[in-house]
Amino acid sequence: MRFDELLTRSDGPAIAEELASLRRPARYVLEGIHQEPRQKYWQFRVDIDEPAQTWTLVRQRAKPVSYRDGVLHDPDDGPHEVSFARSMVSAPVVRMAVPDLMLRWGRGPESFHPILVEHIGEHSILVTFEHRGDPATRTTMVIDEGDGIARRLSEYGEDTIITSVRTAEPDEVLPRARFAQPTDWIRPEY
Repeated sequence: MRFDELLTRSDGPAIAEELASLRRPARYVLEGIHQEPRQKYWQFRVDIDEPAQTWTLVRQRAKPVSYRDGVLHDPDDGPHEVSFARSMVSAPVVRMAVPDLMLRWGRGPESFHPILVEHIGEHSILVTFEHRGDPATRTTMVIDEGDGIARRLSEYGEDTIITSVRTAEPDEVLPRARFAQPTDWIRPEY
């Protein structure tokens, strides 16, 4: 991976492939928080099984969204057939588990592409993205080198932070998601 040097739009697909190689496809349970401006936030839990191509997103104060057997089950739009990668468009926090599937690697009409990749902390990679139409607009994503899962995404004044990741057994039944009120600043573990 090319660290600490400016990248061009054409470098994006190769960076995405290298980040995808860090991932160990399994069933993961991710918990986190999405922070919006003006102290608004919502918590979530994602149960994603990449080999089985299924996922479920449970959000605080919202109905669950899920994908299985090639069908996206969205309470707002009803069920419809889509690919695994396309299913995540309606639930962007799910893509934190598979960051190389995000629309930001210079492979198509997306607005952002990577311009810088850096090591931060002891086990994390920071990717900075630039907006195609306005180079002053930047977003960042932190990816854990151990599992290839994004731990933080900052864009447009909003942050999505994964606070815990664990591997689940393929047949494990998860308890109902419970969200506790945050009591302190979420400290990154990079």
